[in-house]
Amino acid sequence: MTIPDYGAPPCDEHMFRRASASRISHLLVGGDRDAYPADTDLRDKLLDAFPRLEEAARIGRIHRTLTARHLAQHGYRQFLDLGCGYPAPYPNNPDIHHLIHPLHPGATVVYVDADRVALAHARAWAGGAAGVHHVLADLRRLPDLLDDIEEITGGTLRRDVPIAVLAHDVRPWIPGNAPDLALTRLRTWLPAGSALSITHATADLGQEVMSKLTSAYEEAGIHYLPRPRTVIADMFGEWPQQGPGLQPVARWHTDHPDKAAPKLASAAYAGIAVKPSGRP
Repeated sequence: MTIPDYGAPPCDEHMFRRASASRISHLLVGGDRDAYPADTDLRDKLLDAFPRLEEAARIGRIHRTLTARHLAQHGYRQFLDLGCGYPAPYPNNPDIHHLIHPLHPGATVVYVDADRVALAHARAWAGGAAGVHHVLADLRRLPDLLDDIEEITGGTLRRDVPIAVLAHDVRPWIPGNAPDLALTRLRTWLPAGSALSITHATADLGQEVMSKLTSAYEEAGIHYLPRPRTVIADMFGEWPQQGPGLQPVARWHTDHPDKAAPKLASAAYAGIAVKPSGRP
């Protein structure tokens, strides 16, 4: 099939003159791809507002790696990575398929992002690895993507087998309630036994700091909305939380190297929930 773009914004002549959330996120974890003056200027303003922001970004990236490995070790062979962004800039934080395939050589990984350039880098970095797919899509169009995903993957991603979904640091960047409706549809669509991993920025761990960050992003024309713990918890519906429950990101995995860092260093909550039988 010809894969549609599922609402991903087109490239335009101004896209490199304004800061990009994807490029900023990549810069904050040490990446050097596609850094433009608007991005580096905004990064500097963000670091003035929150000097630990690079630490928080690194904590989140390590959590992503640990989570993918954790889920693969628990038998998950199908992964849907929503908002995958740029590929990892350093070898000790490999991308999802690099973690999964040594354990499950036939595993399917679907990377989804609305940033065309970031996804192009991710596709190039994957090098045509078997079982790896890349799809342009805005989270608000996720229901449309779900309708087509089995065809897109040639039937390798199946709904009769549990699926692990990563939605890490994606919801704060998308305005409106359409993403919440999309997550509700996703939970209904996923088969029993599927896992949903979410990380989400919060002001609970530092109200003044997050207020400054939000203002800096808004001045650059980027929507960014941290949310309280109770709202983040609602994103899992009634699915039971796993492990320690919803925690500051660095404290979810016991082997996270920054687990002793203060809560503010995470600047976000992390949770993993599993769909029980008979639940939407």
